[in-house]
Amino acid sequence: MRRKKTLLIIAALALVLAGFVLLLLRWRSNQLNTLSLAGAPDGSFVLQVEKPLLSLRAPWEVPRAVFGDRDPDLRLRQTSPGAKLGAVTPQRLELTADGGWDLVIESDGQGKILESTQMTFPMAISDRHYKFKCRHADSGVGYFNTSAREGKLDGTFLLRLTQCKNVVSGKNTAGLPPFPVRGSFKGLPQSETVKDDGETKK
Repeated sequence: MRRKKTLLIIAALALVLAGFVLLLLRWRSNQLNTLSLAGAPDGSFVLQVEKPLLSLRAPWEVPRAVFGDRDPDLRLRQTSPGAKLGAVTPQRLELTADGGWDLVIESDGQGKILESTQMTFPMAISDRHYKFKCRHADSGVGYFNTSAREGKLDGTFLLRLTQCKNVVSGKNTAGLPPFPVRGSFKGLPQSETVKDDGETKK
């Protein structure tokens, strides 16, 4: 009898684990489809701030996050209101949009993201609206990969925002998880020069 009960417990745990794996696979598939620019025209871009599946959201929001359109309010495209590009080079990408979005990616030109990379973005948590300014504080994580063609730039990037500040209160946040940010762009007109601190970079 005890052996049968043990087998039932093991079978139940296996089913739970299998269900969890299927959820992760479905979430990952949705994520890849969201960020795909296959067939998109030049000048297209998309980025997604990833809110954790099981935290910073109400329980009833979890199914939509897994099976539906996950957090469209944390996504930017070239069609987003006020979306505007600044510098576009293999070393730097600047992007702003209405609502408080402001992204600056700096890299060594070889795919490594520098710690000066930062991003400001809005986020709703439990029906309250915040605006965070965060830094990519670990240069050993993430990437900024680009390829040039006829004066245009294609690329993908992954950030991990860990050091955040509440823009309104000016206080550092505590207890928040890291926020991955994934993005891709296609055929963005490449800047000839970037001015930074009074110095011109080719």
